[in-house]
Amino acid sequence: MIKSETALNFTPKAEEEKCMLRRLFPMLFLGSAAFAQLSQDQKVTDFMQLVGLYVKNYEPYSWKRDVIGFDLYNVKPWLDRVKQTADDISFYDVCVQYVAALQDSHDEFILPSDFQAYLNFRVDIYDGIVLIDSIDRSALPSAAYPFQRGDELVSVDGKPVADLINAYIPYAANGSGNTSSRRRLAADAITLRTQAFFPRAHEVGNTSVIVVRRQNGNLETYTVPWRKLGTPLVTAGRVPSPVSAAHLDVPQTLRRRPVLGRGPLEPAGDDDSAVNAWGAWSGPPMDRELEAVPDYLKPLRELQTMQAVEVPLGFSGFGAPTPVFNPPAGFRLRLGASQSDQFLSGTFPVGTSSVGFIRIPTMAPASTSLAVQQFRSEIAYFNQNTDALVIDVMRNGGGSLCYVENLAQYLIPHPFRSIAYEIRATNFWVEVYSGSLYNAILSKADQWVIDVYSLYLQVVQQALHDNRASTGNLPICGPNFEGIQPATDANGNNLAYTKPILVLTDEFTLSAAEAFTMILQDENRAVIFGTRTDGGGGNPGAYNATAYSEGQARVTRTLVTRARQVATPGFPPSHYLENTGVYPDILNDYATKDNLLNGGRSFISAFSDAVANLVSQGH
Repeated sequence: MIKSETALNFTPKAEEEKCMLRRLFPMLFLGSAAFAQLSQDQKVTDFMQLVGLYVKNYEPYSWKRDVIGFDLYNVKPWLDRVKQTADDISFYDVCVQYVAALQDSHDEFILPSDFQAYLNFRVDIYDGIVLIDSIDRSALPSAAYPFQRGDELVSVDGKPVADLINAYIPYAANGSGNTSSRRRLAADAITLRTQAFFPRAHEVGNTSVIVVRRQNGNLETYTVPWRKLGTPLVTAGRVPSPVSAAHLDVPQTLRRRPVLGRGPLEPAGDDDSAVNAWGAWSGPPMDRELEAVPDYLKPLRELQTMQAVEVPLGFSGFGAPTPVFNPPAGFRLRLGASQSDQFLSGTFPVGTSSVGFIRIPTMAPASTSLAVQQFRSEIAYFNQNTDALVIDVMRNGGGSLCYVENLAQYLIPHPFRSIAYEIRATNFWVEVYSGSLYNAILSKADQWVIDVYSLYLQVVQQALHDNRASTGNLPICGPNFEGIQPATDANGNNLAYTKPILVLTDEFTLSAAEAFTMILQDENRAVIFGTRTDGGGGNPGAYNATAYSEGQARVTRTLVTRARQVATPGFPPSHYLENTGVYPDILNDYATKDNLLNGGRSFISAFSDAVANLVSQGH
């Protein structure tokens, strides 16, 4: 499986290391260029292998065909493009664009490359305008590059940013479930190119000429250096195609397999990097707790995970421990100052009310057991000392669905419907569930594990027998998904929060974080405030996708279903989370220039007013 990679902090090196890299980098590039190109037959074979992978395993096929308007079975126009490609990079680009046409947050064609290029600043879209929101001042000192956060990026190398965004949408990996998130990720790719997702990332020069519109309206031009890391991929490398003759004319080439994952070059410093308004821990994160998982349980754990590959936005990306906005006035920190804190929490006043606040940065905490313990303690405190609770899941990239269910048990004081899947029925799953069931029985596993595997095996076999592509609703974290009980103490007393809840979301509330938001909305337990979540509503699996070109792909094999049919603007009424995401009860977009420059002051004021209304209504 593809796993999240630690973000690469490409800070300035010692002078001799930099000199060595300058000498080594061109040699690596030239060495790669020496490989021959794939033949047309090999490219066609690889592309059809990629198509077959999705035809067999992709669960949302009908949804994408009927709602998004993309039929992955219609391969003729794509094959025509494959045959017209003049080189391997162009072929890779067709593969990337084919998978991107699914508009699926969890699905990407991934090149065998670790190359990245970073223009030393990051941008995002605010009020529909591409604005600079972080600058690496170690590489771009203010004296030479006086542009600031909030200035508009107008063009790069003579190309307007609007044109670049439209061109880069196919490379919007890890959050492409809705139009807004795709465009924001495409804007991010203007200054951060990751070849694993962006085939032509290596084609940047040593510098780019940018035009910036300063906040006083002046247009200024700068020549900005690119930082480059890793080995660029310029060809897949020619290997012989199978033939009946005993003699092979072309010698086979061997290529190393690089580590996959985006691993962005994070800014080493920013105008505001020294400011820690929340008083949160700013050192290295806690080491991840290694959990011993028995072999029979691993397939189930894999299905229980919905998560982006890694961070999509550099300045405040997935898993950022602090909110994207500054603390509300009068905020008092509880959790967040220690390395071991899995949340940032506290209280702040709204009128005469005391409001609790907790940021859930990820659904894949370093220690699940510690996180649940801390969450339980915070909810107990909030139950006794607050009138309402604000939960921040903005830029939460997902993780474990069972962790989501566990948190929900401390927020919903009545039995509730948890998360259910429809699963793509294949013989692969028959083999997996049959073997896991056998091993679970031999290992004397908990009865619920045996029951779940028995159910999965029976349902998948029945779907195959009936010539159906998918199963009906299946539980994920136990034998049932209906009637999940709230958390209680040893005496059966309720531990769940009983007062009003407001949940903050944005377009990068993704995967399992969306499932968390979905449960609370479907149970009428919380008011959702912000923007529509991304729409990543299934479990992805990673596969070796193309033999000759050594590409990988993530493929969505399940679909999350909701407790009730929901009408989302722009979509037909549906029980699915895929693409539709969770639409907020109160629409308020954080991505404005005012919020960027003022620490989210307007956003804070708006959600504080919403909380005050909830308290007054006793919601």
